[in-house]
Amino acid sequence: MTRGWKSEILPGLLLLKDTCNVFIVRKEEECISIDFGSGEWLDKMGSSIRGTLRHVFLTHHHEDQCHGLAKFAKRNFTVHAPFNENIFLDPSLNSKLTRKNAHIGTGCPPSYSIPRVGIKNLSYDMGEASDFFWNLDRIRFLPTPGHGPNACSILMDIAGKHVLFCGDAAYAGGKIWEPYHLEWDHWTGAGALRAFEGIEKISKIPIDVLCPSHGPIVSGRKNVADTLNKLSEKLLDFYRAKGNISPGIQDSYIPPRKILSSGAKEILPHLYQFGCNGYLLVSESGSSLAVDPFSADMPALEKLMKEFKCDPPSHAVVSHYHFDHCDGIFHLKTEYGTKLVLHPSVAFPLEKSPSLDAPWLLCRIKADNLWPQDGTWKWNEYSFKVSHWPGQTWWHCIFMAQIDGKRVAFGGDSFQPSSRWNGTGGFCAYNRSRFREGFIKSAQKIIRWAPDIMACGHDTYYRFNPDKFREIISWAKFAEKSIRELCPSGDIGKQYFRWKI
Repeated sequence: MTRGWKSEILPGLLLLKDTCNVFIVRKEEECISIDFGSGEWLDKMGSSIRGTLRHVFLTHHHEDQCHGLAKFAKRNFTVHAPFNENIFLDPSLNSKLTRKNAHIGTGCPPSYSIPRVGIKNLSYDMGEASDFFWNLDRIRFLPTPGHGPNACSILMDIAGKHVLFCGDAAYAGGKIWEPYHLEWDHWTGAGALRAFEGIEKISKIPIDVLCPSHGPIVSGRKNVADTLNKLSEKLLDFYRAKGNISPGIQDSYIPPRKILSSGAKEILPHLYQFGCNGYLLVSESGSSLAVDPFSADMPALEKLMKEFKCDPPSHAVVSHYHFDHCDGIFHLKTEYGTKLVLHPSVAFPLEKSPSLDAPWLLCRIKADNLWPQDGTWKWNEYSFKVSHWPGQTWWHCIFMAQIDGKRVAFGGDSFQPSSRWNGTGGFCAYNRSRFREGFIKSAQKIIRWAPDIMACGHDTYYRFNPDKFREIISWAKFAEKSIRELCPSGDIGKQYFRWKI
């Protein structure tokens, strides 16, 4: 029986449509709820709830599941949450995660949906093998992480049916509500793998009714099994997409011509790699240009300049906005008056910091000059070809120059050798990674440019191989498809790319 926001699924089981699906289980003069949402349903239901609310069980900590509980400081019901969700829900811990700029200069936050206000007096007693008895009914908890590391599904027998309240672990049709929640960090598939393990566990249990936190109810054992089996395969595809982006392509590192006593590597007579991310290009005039200056690399640069006896950098350029590729500019400006030249796509987030919500964005930096969006830039005898080059992040560029007879492309973090970080610096929605307009277009561009050497971040410089980038194009199509298959509507723009570019 359906009345707008309220429907009866089974005798004694109601679905209430709130900021999430709230489920009410009734027995005699008592009832419990699975998740809570805004809590407005309590007023709507009034006496029609037919029973005193005794317990609330939260499947996970996301704000849409439980934010209304903060208004109920004094309760005549007990609220239960999964083990370790106090990190996100307890006010004394929650406030550390929700304060302004709590994640500035870090990677992905520990959660993308932390309640803005902490919730007091919760019992963190839901976990595997910690069954709860409500009267004589056994309530079972099954860890199903994914939308969070501690999320649980709740299994009950209701009206002769095996009913699983799965939170956001599954969505009808083998989908996931807002799949970006599976991205626990900016480059691995750890969240997807844990989600797969949880779905594999519950898919082996005969379930008559699957009750997710969003979307429609799935009824019938075959339908539930089909939903979970489809989701299991899709989660594995997403996990595979987080794997190597150029499988089968052998590394082709370039050995340095020599390693200096300072630790710097001579790649070409006028090009040196120092520290973690830095490159130093030296002009015939003795002037130098710093590429991707990282503050931690500045001592290595000082040793290199002292040994090589070149002039300090007159200019610095940056491949992308992540702080480990640009925050050394403060040292260079203070010590040597170095001028910073940025591509517009890199300048944008650095000038917006700290108001922009993005990973590894530590400080506001303003360019002295800007490159064209696509074009050339001349520094002493070197002429650089410059362009937008999104991949690991949208705010990334590429620049290439002829150095000692070799075309050298400075590529930052998007495309690494196969043995380094799965061949990329990673992708995730939070980092504004894109596929067709990002990885694919960038791979096509570098194939056209055909450099001899890729001088990338984190001490990686290797021979350009067009086959590597052809594999990347195939991978990017697969990665985008794997995410689209998880989105309930199939609209990757609306349901995966929460953070706009």
